[in-house]
Amino acid sequence: MPVPHVYVVPRTESVNDLVHRIADRDRAAFRRFHRRLVRAVFAQVCESVGSPALAVAVTRAVFVEVWRLAPMPASRQLDGTAWVTAIAARRATDRLREIDGPTPTLGAAYDDLLAAELADALGTGGPAHWS
Repeated sequence: MPVPHVYVVPRTESVNDLVHRIADRDRAAFRRFHRRLVRAVFAQVCESVGSPALAVAVTRAVFVEVWRLAPMPASRQLDGTAWVTAIAARRATDRLREIDGPTPTLGAAYDDLLAAELADALGTGGPAHWS
C-alpha cells in the first residue's frame, strides 16, 4: 500500500520575523509587512487624526519610518506589532501638533516625498501601482 504524501503547511511569518528581514533590507518582507499591517495602522491613525486624508499621509510616514529604523539594533529587540503601533501613535500626535501649533506645516510636498520614499521601499512604481 502506498504511503500518502505529507503536505507541510508553511509557517506564517510573524511580524517580528518580518521586521528582522526588513532590517536586512528585504523588500519582499517589507511588502508583506505593509500588506499585513497597513489597514490596522490606517484605522488607528484615522481614529487619532479624525481625517481619512490626513490618515493616508500619516500611515505612509509610519511605514517609511519602519523602513528607516528597522536596521537599528533596538528594532530587533522589540515586539514588531507594538513597535509599529507606537510609531503610528507618535506620528499621529506629531501631525496633530503641526495642525494645532505654531510649528510650520510640512504640507503636500512632504507627503508626496513620503509617498515616493514608501514606493521605493516597497519596490513598486508608485501610488498608481499600489493595491
